[in-house]
Amino acid sequence: MNKLILIISFILVSSIVYSQQITFKNGLYLQNETAYTGKYNVYFDNGKVKEELNIKDGQISGEVIKYYESGQKMETGQYENNMKYGIWLRYNINGSLSAQASYKNDKKHGEWMVYGDNGTKLFKMEYKDGEKVGTWFQWDEKGDIIKTTAYTSL
Repeated sequence: MNKLILIISFILVSSIVYSQQITFKNGLYLQNETAYTGKYNVYFDNGKVKEELNIKDGQISGEVIKYYESGQKMETGQYENNMKYGIWLRYNINGSLSAQASYKNDKKHGEWMVYGDNGTKLFKMEYKDGEKVGTWFQWDEKGDIIKTTAYTSL
């Protein structure tokens, strides 16, 4: 009976390990040479999760969460068909928001903000289809504007 349990356990563990063999090839996540759909985690050498990805038809699609090696959340955002889109949030090692970015079709698009460790605004930038546009602002740690730069489209 113990031998049977051992064999069944080995088969289950082997199938789980084998089924998790996801490869990245030619821009696609594949499992057994077939486009993978499901959750996929990337790990640090210490065994902690580095990235949590959602894969659909071999491409990153949906929420992505990245972590520091300590396990603290570093960044969250969205992908659609392997391309960044929407609002991305980045956190410092202490868990405070350090930046907010916006993407469209994997290009910088929309307002970007950078914050100091104490939460003060340091930079406000704007992009359109990856190009700098609008008026950019820079603040000091006291909240006073120290620089503005205007970008016009070509």
